[in-house]
Amino acid sequence: MKKMIIAVAFLGGAFTFASCDSGTNEQQDTTATGTPVVAPDTAITEEKQDLMVYAARNNMLQMELGRLATEHGNTEGVRVYGQRLVDWYSDKQAELRELAQRYNVTLPLELNEDQAEHVEELRNTAVTEFDAKYWEELADAQQKAIDEFEDALNDVEEANATSFSLWARNTMKELQAQMEQAKSQDFMQDYETPTGVRDGEEEGSGARIGS
Repeated sequence: MKKMIIAVAFLGGAFTFASCDSGTNEQQDTTATGTPVVAPDTAITEEKQDLMVYAARNNMLQMELGRLATEHGNTEGVRVYGQRLVDWYSDKQAELRELAQRYNVTLPLELNEDQAEHVEELRNTAVTEFDAKYWEELADAQQKAIDEFEDALNDVEEANATSFSLWARNTMKELQAQMEQAKSQDFMQDYETPTGVRDGEEEGSGARIGS
């Protein structure tokens, strides 16, 4: 009876070892396929933390602009598009909060002074000029965000697959797609994309140009 118990225990141990070894090989095979594996990073540089803080404020700014568009837009197109951006940036903000928790980064809860001023300026814009002003503010914020992400990714290799780099690359691509989508909107066809960026750039470069 004792011999039978020993034999069973031996077979059980051999099966467990084989299972562990199989799992290791599978992990190596998966890695060998070239599939990006998120690195177990737990810390990021101050510059990258600054990008996350900037992104949080940009998300809040775009949501505020979108809410104003739904309330004051001259056309259904402006109102619908504004709501679409509110929904999209709300999702991006939730995604960013999860990333911030991973890196223990504290995100801001409100706009900075300059952004708040631009929101208030749009809120007080005359009804007949609202759509043009909304497009100016929207495009300006989108272009600045793209520039910020591009600068932050200049020193990040494409093969880098940390949580931060994956988030940053994906977000930049989505921002670029948002800009192209904005340009294609019927209600924006009469306006050129502002070429300047606020906070130090020439204020007049984002002026409306009629058709």
